[in-house]
Amino acid sequence: MAKNRVVKLKVPGSSANLGPGFDCMALALNIYADIEMSLSDSISISVKGEGEKDIPLDENNIMVKVAEHLFRHVGKPFNGIKIKVKNDIPQSRGLGSSSAAIVGSLYGTNELLGRPLTRDELFNMASHLEGHPDNVAAAIYGGFTLAWKENADAKALSFAPPMNLKVVLGIPNFDVYTIRARNILPAVWPKEDVVFSLSRACLLTVAMVSKKYDLITTACQDRLHEPYRGQLIPGYSEIRQQLLKDGALGVAISGSGPTILAFATKNVDKIRKTMVDGFKKHKVKSTTLVLKPSPFGVK
Repeated sequence: MAKNRVVKLKVPGSSANLGPGFDCMALALNIYADIEMSLSDSISISVKGEGEKDIPLDENNIMVKVAEHLFRHVGKPFNGIKIKVKNDIPQSRGLGSSSAAIVGSLYGTNELLGRPLTRDELFNMASHLEGHPDNVAAAIYGGFTLAWKENADAKALSFAPPMNLKVVLGIPNFDVYTIRARNILPAVWPKEDVVFSLSRACLLTVAMVSKKYDLITTACQDRLHEPYRGQLIPGYSEIRQQLLKDGALGVAISGSGPTILAFATKNVDKIRKTMVDGFKKHKVKSTTLVLKPSPFGVK
């Protein structure tokens, strides 16, 4: 371990679920956290950009906890870490900010330790730390990802994303924390709702991999989590319907929300305006982003 070595990383944000792919689908996005890490005898953290006023700058920082976890995992003493972050990924908005932090810290720490773990081992560890594998799969492998658990291990496949597909995001100025978004879900679902979402998840995979955009509108439909999580987003159902009328190919809640995602190849300005106006109608301020899929994960 070289104490003066600096590791530089770029980790993409991501959108999980994409409608019916609950906890198993995600898309890496071209919005990033740039991270520098080096070994230290103390804890030093600086953050610029999104979250700079809210992210802890001590041992309670998630990246510090992840780094210490990996040190212990490989049997090395943890004395400290120096981390610099320039972050463009909105926090607590369903865009994979926590997964990017976990993946960035794991990858940086692994490099500083001499790469004791493989990429797949890091993915498995990141999945356990995050609690679900979808966003971390996109952050690690990039592109359009499918993730699942096999016994105690997390597995994932990554496919080249449709790069000419635009991802329009309506980002309201309030948080929806994952734990609240999970607690609102029912304990059981009607069989017909499960079958409905399973069929759409299969269809969305085909649409993404084969670039059959005409399938996306139907493929983004869901009955497992969106009807419930949509209640946490003022005006979601109304905004969604208007976005589809305005030419969006498909609309979904990004991750656990509250960001609204719309796939599009045209009418982008109109779609952005509908998002802002829709939230404004319900007395919610918002911003919009137009992104593309990221073909790569952490690098």
